[in-house]
Amino acid sequence: MKNLKDARKKGLEEFIKEHEADPDGDLDKLDAVIKRPTQENEKATRPASPQASSGD
Repeated sequence: MKNLKDARKKGLEEFIKEHEADPDGDLDKLDAVIKRPTQENEKATRPASPQASSGD
């Protein structure tokens, strides 16, 4: 199996056996990417506009 998508269809055990010897990833780099703000996050954090009061 070449990728995780195929493994999900056929079963993960074979995929895991094929990739057990793969080197560990760089957790510091992964952490930095996860914590890095994205443009979508910046847009989502803009304050909401005030709601107009109803005339009730």
